[in-house]
Amino acid sequence: AFEVGGDYYDFSMLDEHHIGILVGDVSGKGVSAAFYMAEMKGIFQSLSRIYRQPREFLAKAHETLTGTIDKRSFISLLYAVVNLQTGRMTVARAGHCPLLLASGSRSEYIKPVGLGLGMGGSKFFEQTIAQEEKQLRYGDVAVFYTDGVTEAHAGNGEEFGYERLQSVVEGAVGSNAVGVRDAIIEAVDKHMNHKPPDDDLTIVVMKWIKRG
Repeated sequence: AFEVGGDYYDFSMLDEHHIGILVGDVSGKGVSAAFYMAEMKGIFQSLSRIYRQPREFLAKAHETLTGTIDKRSFISLLYAVVNLQTGRMTVARAGHCPLLLASGSRSEYIKPVGLGLGMGGSKFFEQTIAQEEKQLRYGDVAVFYTDGVTEAHAGNGEEFGYERLQSVVEGAVGSNAVGVRDAIIEAVDKHMNHKPPDDDLTIVVMKWIKRG
Protein backbone atom coordinates (compact mmCIF):
# COMPACT_ATOMS: atom_id res chain seq x y z
CA ALA A 1 0.00 0.00 0.00
CA PHE A 2 2.98 2.35 0.46
CA GLU A 3 5.68 1.16 -1.96
CA VAL A 4 4.49 -1.00 -4.86
CA GLY A 5 1.08 -2.55 -5.36
CA GLY A 6 -1.26 -4.29 -7.74
CA ASP A 7 -4.07 -1.76 -8.21
CA TYR A 8 -4.45 -0.29 -11.68
CA TYR A 9 -6.71 2.12 -13.50
CA ASP A 10 -6.59 3.35 -17.07
CA PHE A 11 -8.52 5.05 -19.85
CA SER A 12 -8.46 4.64 -23.62
CA MET A 13 -10.16 6.59 -26.39
CA LEU A 14 -11.28 3.70 -28.57
CA ASP A 15 -12.42 6.04 -31.33
CA GLU A 16 -13.84 9.55 -31.60
CA HIS A 17 -17.04 8.62 -29.72
CA HIS A 18 -16.12 5.81 -27.31
CA ILE A 19 -13.96 5.70 -24.19
CA GLY A 20 -12.87 2.62 -22.27
CA ILE A 21 -12.48 2.85 -18.48
CA LEU A 22 -10.67 0.10 -16.59
CA VAL A 23 -9.99 -0.59 -12.90
CA GLY A 24 -8.23 -3.70 -11.70
CA ASP A 25 -6.47 -5.46 -8.85
CA VAL A 26 -3.96 -8.31 -8.74
CA SER A 27 -4.28 -10.94 -6.03
CA GLY A 28 -1.42 -10.58 -3.56
CA LYS A 29 0.88 -7.61 -3.07
CA GLY A 30 4.37 -6.35 -3.76
CA VAL A 31 6.62 -6.53 -6.80
CA SER A 32 4.98 -9.53 -8.47
CA ALA A 33 1.54 -7.88 -8.31
CA ALA A 34 2.98 -4.66 -9.77
CA PHE A 35 4.66 -6.65 -12.54
CA TYR A 36 1.39 -8.28 -13.60
CA MET A 37 -0.37 -4.93 -13.64
CA ALA A 38 2.38 -3.47 -15.82
CA GLU A 39 1.71 -6.33 -18.23
CA MET A 40 -2.03 -5.64 -18.01
CA LYS A 41 -1.46 -2.03 -19.06
CA GLY A 42 0.16 -3.15 -22.31
CA ILE A 43 -2.64 -5.62 -22.97
CA PHE A 44 -5.31 -2.99 -22.34
CA GLN A 45 -3.76 -0.31 -24.53
CA SER A 46 -3.27 -2.73 -27.43
CA LEU A 47 -6.34 -5.00 -27.32
CA SER A 48 -9.05 -2.52 -26.27
CA ARG A 49 -8.96 -0.81 -29.66
CA ILE A 50 -9.34 -4.13 -31.46
CA TYR A 51 -11.99 -5.79 -29.27
CA ARG A 52 -14.57 -3.08 -28.60
CA GLN A 53 -17.07 -5.02 -26.49
CA PRO A 54 -16.01 -5.31 -22.81
CA ARG A 55 -16.90 -9.00 -22.68
CA GLU A 56 -14.86 -9.70 -25.80
CA PHE A 57 -11.89 -7.69 -24.53
CA LEU A 58 -11.80 -9.50 -21.17
CA ALA A 59 -11.90 -12.88 -22.91
CA LYS A 60 -8.92 -11.94 -25.12
CA ALA A 61 -7.04 -10.44 -22.17
CA HIS A 62 -7.55 -13.68 -20.24
CA GLU A 63 -6.28 -15.69 -23.19
CA THR A 64 -3.17 -13.48 -23.42
CA LEU A 65 -2.40 -13.66 -19.70
CA THR A 66 -2.96 -17.38 -19.24
CA GLY A 67 0.50 -18.33 -20.45
CA THR A 68 2.36 -15.87 -18.23
CA ILE A 69 0.50 -15.40 -14.94
CA ASP A 70 1.34 -17.64 -11.98
CA LYS A 71 -1.34 -20.29 -11.40
CA ARG A 72 -1.72 -19.06 -7.81
CA SER A 73 -2.52 -15.53 -8.97
CA PHE A 74 -5.35 -13.83 -10.81
CA ILE A 75 -6.35 -10.32 -11.89
CA SER A 76 -9.79 -8.87 -11.19
CA LEU A 77 -11.01 -6.21 -13.62
CA LEU A 78 -14.00 -3.94 -14.08
CA TYR A 79 -14.27 -2.57 -17.60
CA ALA A 80 -16.78 -0.17 -19.13
CA VAL A 81 -17.10 1.32 -22.58
CA VAL A 82 -19.08 4.57 -22.78
CA ASN A 83 -20.58 6.05 -25.93
CA LEU A 84 -19.83 9.75 -25.48
CA GLN A 85 -22.62 10.75 -27.85
CA THR A 86 -25.50 8.69 -26.47
CA GLY A 87 -24.43 7.93 -22.89
CA ARG A 88 -24.83 4.20 -23.44
CA MET A 89 -22.47 2.36 -21.08
CA THR A 90 -21.55 -1.31 -21.49
CA VAL A 91 -19.99 -3.03 -18.46
CA ALA A 92 -18.21 -6.35 -17.93
CA ARG A 93 -16.58 -7.66 -14.77
CA ALA A 94 -13.86 -10.25 -14.27
CA GLY A 95 -14.20 -11.13 -10.59
CA HIS A 96 -13.94 -7.49 -9.51
CA CYS A 97 -15.97 -5.29 -7.16
CA PRO A 98 -19.26 -4.28 -8.84
CA LEU A 99 -19.71 -0.88 -10.46
CA LEU A 100 -21.75 1.56 -8.36
CA LEU A 101 -24.15 3.65 -10.46
CA ALA A 102 -26.00 6.50 -8.77
CA SER A 103 -28.90 8.30 -10.42
CA GLY A 104 -30.64 11.01 -8.44
CA SER A 105 -31.31 9.77 -4.91
CA ARG A 106 -31.06 6.11 -5.92
CA SER A 107 -28.11 3.86 -6.65
CA GLU A 108 -27.44 0.27 -7.65
CA TYR A 109 -24.53 -2.10 -8.05
CA ILE A 110 -23.93 -3.36 -11.57
CA LYS A 111 -22.42 -6.84 -11.29
CA PRO A 112 -22.37 -8.96 -14.44
CA VAL A 113 -20.88 -12.38 -13.75
CA GLY A 114 -17.30 -13.28 -14.64
CA LEU A 115 -14.19 -15.00 -13.32
CA GLY A 116 -10.91 -13.24 -12.60
CA LEU A 117 -8.34 -13.21 -15.39
CA GLY A 118 -6.03 -16.20 -15.12
CA MET A 119 -8.71 -18.46 -13.62
CA GLY A 120 -9.86 -21.44 -15.67
CA GLY A 121 -9.37 -22.32 -19.32
CA SER A 122 -10.06 -19.84 -22.11
CA LYS A 123 -13.21 -21.58 -23.34
CA PHE A 124 -14.73 -21.81 -19.85
CA PHE A 125 -13.81 -18.19 -19.11
CA GLU A 126 -15.46 -16.97 -22.30
CA GLN A 127 -18.61 -18.97 -21.57
CA THR A 128 -19.01 -17.49 -18.10
CA ILE A 129 -18.19 -13.81 -18.73
CA ALA A 130 -21.19 -11.49 -19.25
CA GLN A 131 -21.85 -7.81 -19.84
CA GLU A 132 -24.66 -5.37 -19.09
CA GLU A 133 -25.77 -2.12 -20.70
CA LYS A 134 -26.98 0.98 -18.91
CA GLN A 135 -28.25 4.30 -20.24
CA LEU A 136 -26.62 7.24 -18.48
CA ARG A 137 -28.77 10.28 -17.76
CA TYR A 138 -27.78 13.82 -16.85
CA GLY A 139 -26.16 13.90 -13.40
CA ASP A 140 -25.57 10.13 -13.14
CA VAL A 141 -22.42 9.07 -11.31
CA ALA A 142 -20.47 5.85 -11.94
CA VAL A 143 -17.93 4.76 -9.32
CA PHE A 144 -15.15 2.29 -10.11
CA TYR A 145 -13.06 1.15 -7.13
CA THR A 146 -10.96 -1.66 -5.67
CA ASP A 147 -11.57 -3.72 -2.53
CA GLY A 148 -9.22 -1.49 -0.57
CA VAL A 149 -12.24 0.83 -0.28
CA THR A 150 -14.94 -1.62 0.81
CA GLU A 151 -12.61 -3.70 2.98
CA ALA A 152 -11.03 -0.72 4.78
CA HIS A 153 -11.49 -1.30 8.49
CA ALA A 154 -10.97 0.30 11.85
CA GLY A 155 -9.26 -1.34 14.82
CA ASN A 156 -12.37 -3.40 15.60
CA GLY A 157 -12.26 -5.10 12.19
CA GLU A 158 -15.55 -3.67 10.91
CA GLU A 159 -15.24 -3.12 7.16
CA PHE A 160 -16.36 0.04 5.39
CA GLY A 161 -18.58 -2.15 3.24
CA TYR A 162 -20.83 -1.78 0.22
CA GLU A 163 -23.82 -0.27 2.00
CA ARG A 164 -21.74 2.51 3.52
CA LEU A 165 -20.14 3.27 0.13
CA GLN A 166 -23.58 3.41 -1.45
CA SER A 167 -24.84 5.81 1.21
CA VAL A 168 -21.84 8.14 0.81
CA VAL A 169 -22.21 8.30 -2.99
CA GLU A 170 -25.97 8.90 -2.80
CA GLY A 171 -25.30 11.79 -0.43
CA ALA A 172 -22.67 13.33 -2.70
CA VAL A 173 -24.27 12.69 -6.10
CA GLY A 174 -25.05 16.38 -6.52
CA SER A 175 -21.34 17.23 -6.42
CA ASN A 176 -18.96 17.05 -9.37
CA ALA A 177 -16.79 13.96 -9.89
CA VAL A 178 -13.98 15.31 -7.71
CA GLY A 179 -16.45 16.08 -4.93
CA VAL A 180 -17.82 12.51 -5.02
CA ARG A 181 -14.29 11.11 -4.93
CA ASP A 182 -13.32 13.31 -1.98
CA ALA A 183 -16.48 12.37 -0.08
CA ILE A 184 -15.57 8.68 -0.41
CA ILE A 185 -11.97 9.25 0.66
CA GLU A 186 -13.02 11.30 3.67
CA ALA A 187 -15.60 8.72 4.73
CA VAL A 188 -13.11 5.86 4.43
CA ASP A 189 -10.46 7.80 6.34
CA LYS A 190 -12.93 8.58 9.13
CA HIS A 191 -14.02 4.94 9.28
CA MET A 192 -10.37 3.88 9.69
CA ASN A 193 -9.94 6.44 12.51
CA HIS A 194 -7.39 8.23 10.30
CA LYS A 195 -4.99 5.28 10.43
CA PRO A 196 -2.87 4.28 7.40
CA PRO A 197 -4.60 1.80 5.06
CA ASP A 198 -3.62 -1.87 4.89
CA ASP A 199 -4.33 -2.10 1.18
CA ASP A 200 -4.25 0.08 -1.93
CA LEU A 201 -7.29 2.31 -2.41
CA THR A 202 -8.23 3.13 -5.99
CA ILE A 203 -11.29 5.18 -6.97
CA VAL A 204 -12.37 6.42 -10.39
CA VAL A 205 -15.50 8.57 -10.59
CA MET A 206 -17.29 9.44 -13.82
CA LYS A 207 -20.16 11.93 -13.90
CA TRP A 208 -22.39 12.23 -16.96
CA ILE A 209 -23.14 15.91 -17.61
CA LYS A 210 -24.46 15.73 -21.16
CA ARG A 211 -28.17 16.48 -21.43
CA GLY A 212 -30.28 14.17 -23.55
